[in-house]
Amino acid sequence: MTNEELAQQIQQGERDLILPLWEQVRRFARDRAFRWHRATGGRGGVTLDDLEQEAFIALLEALEGWDEKAGKFLTWYDLRLKSAFTAATAQRTQRDRLDPLESALSLDTPLLDGEDDLFTLADVVADPRAEQDMENLEEIERQESVRRVVNSLQTEQRQVILLRYYHDMTREQTAQRLHLTKARAATIEAKALRLLRHPVNSRVLLQYRQ
Repeated sequence: MTNEELAQQIQQGERDLILPLWEQVRRFARDRAFRWHRATGGRGGVTLDDLEQEAFIALLEALEGWDEKAGKFLTWYDLRLKSAFTAATAQRTQRDRLDPLESALSLDTPLLDGEDDLFTLADVVADPRAEQDMENLEEIERQESVRRVVNSLQTEQRQVILLRYYHDMTREQTAQRLHLTKARAATIEAKALRLLRHPVNSRVLLQYRQ
């Protein structure tokens, strides 16, 4: 099927076709990611893997807004890619500017005292505020990344995942809450987990696994 045919069926509810569409447009997305990375020089520490993750999320966003009257799906997708890459680069660059340790001396910097004993800057400098700032920034980034992945799911899939794994409900409780049969809830959960296990999404989630 063409990209447009797949996109139309996905918009009509055939969410299982998202991954086949991704495989069809992946080379295009990776080419755009490579060109962007080369043009920006990896500004803000953004890697090609980061951009590929953004490209998958951009695909989901493109599916939300594309209409056959708008023309070729790839043309619409290309606009979403540029927007996603720009946002990702700006976010990382901003984080670097906020990094309290960016311009600081390394805590492993060797020092000598008056008796020529070797020790490091960490032995004499304690900066809990800097550590807390870094933890806060990492937590914000973690929450945003997980939110974007989960929000990429269809509404019912997202609701089931949140109830099952965030609110720790059983499958039966989840089905009752959403007025579904237990079998239907299980089917929705299985489809959602299959999407979340896709390499592009799983890389985002696994990096925050405790």
